[in-house]
Amino acid sequence: VIAARPHVAGSPANDQVREHLVGVLRGLGLETEVQDTVAPEAGQLSGAAGGATVARVRNVVARVPGTAPTGRVFLVAHYDSVQSGPGGNDDAAGTSTILEVARALTAGPRPRNDIVLVLTDAEEACLCGAAAFAQSHPLAADGGVVLNLEARGSTGPVIMFETSRDNAKLVDVFGRAAPHPVGTSFAVEIYRALPNDTDFTAFLDKDFVGLNSAYIDGGAVYHTPLDTPAAMDRRSLQMHGDNALGLAREFGRTDLKALRSDHDATYFPVPGGLVRYPGWLTLPLALLAVAAVGVLGWLLRRRDRATAGRLAAGVGLALVPVVAAPLGAWLLWTAITTARPGYAELLDPYRPTWYRLAVVALAATILFTWYALTRRRFGPAALAFGGLVWLALFGVLLAVLVPGGAYLTTLPALAGALAGLAALTTRLDGPWPVLAVTLAGAVAVLILLPTVVLLFPALGMAMGGVAALFAVLLGL
Repeated sequence: VIAARPHVAGSPANDQVREHLVGVLRGLGLETEVQDTVAPEAGQLSGAAGGATVARVRNVVARVPGTAPTGRVFLVAHYDSVQSGPGGNDDAAGTSTILEVARALTAGPRPRNDIVLVLTDAEEACLCGAAAFAQSHPLAADGGVVLNLEARGSTGPVIMFETSRDNAKLVDVFGRAAPHPVGTSFAVEIYRALPNDTDFTAFLDKDFVGLNSAYIDGGAVYHTPLDTPAAMDRRSLQMHGDNALGLAREFGRTDLKALRSDHDATYFPVPGGLVRYPGWLTLPLALLAVAAVGVLGWLLRRRDRATAGRLAAGVGLALVPVVAAPLGAWLLWTAITTARPGYAELLDPYRPTWYRLAVVALAATILFTWYALTRRRFGPAALAFGGLVWLALFGVLLAVLVPGGAYLTTLPALAGALAGLAALTTRLDGPWPVLAVTLAGAVAVLILLPTVVLLFPALGMAMGGVAALFAVLLGL
């Protein structure tokens, strides 16, 4: 019903969608209102060009009252679409998820905290609906926790990609309560640096706290006539619902006054959950990894496994695949878009799998060729040391510039160095060296493989070189 056709803010089609939403929420027995007002834009859209945008918006607002509120939890999605498509995923998926969460909440025990359902208008035009609610609605006066639901594609896992500052306690709740806790502090750092905005931006401007989630693969249909309900991966929609309901229930019974923290968390997904630790550990761990790799180099030389010259050569040679793989990925996409110029217009190809595999295969080919050509002359120990040196140095660089992403190279470098030390201090022909380096490789796979997979839809094939870089770091 929501995505039957394009429904731009202010259009008769959008009026019909709004009437449907109000009817569903009132049918659940919820007190529902339409906030009808004029509001300015949020974020930096037209304002970045020196203009200003205002819009008349009509937000749909309903409340599940709490039994003993310590604050309010806001479930947010926008119900308008772009002019060029019906918005089946963006954001009928988030809107319908909130309707289903509302049904589930009203069918169960009442939460401790108020849960406010906010279906915003004019997100696509200017984020004006979210700005209107955050700035002037009485329910928003005291702030609270915002859970924003979005989509920038048609498939893939739902990724928690943005948080408010000092997110440690929020991330702890996310890791504990979301049935599918896919999220990484690296994504949060990247998104903070990009000039992108969602409704979540309007709430952050007013000092709310919260989490922003979306599924992002299948980006070729984004903002096009093909963004229909039929194009939606129902598994992604189900994941939206599972996480939104789990988080609404958990925040609904949590003392919201105790959610403030004084630091960001570092976190990343692993099978079965979310690893997280305090952000203040980032730089000490990075320096520890550098020290461990340094001790490994000293022991390699002391045990006559490599000379100082070979170790230095290993460090220099390890830069070759690190530079060549991203360059090769860029040249590959340049060749493809030269042969097929229309591909350059796409956020991502309609069937991107083979293109992504080609980039990974290219990175692997460069890495294996480099290793085959250098191993006999310089020895595997020197090359392994060289790879770990760059991982450890990248970890320090990231810890200073992008702290949430430092774990990507710090932890594999630390695991690799400890495995090397274990291998050198045990019998060469025993099982322990093999076990140690295998475990270190497993750490790298757990940490870096999901990043390689997620970077492709996040950045698109035009920036496939970034995924190629992390693929080579994983290979090293």
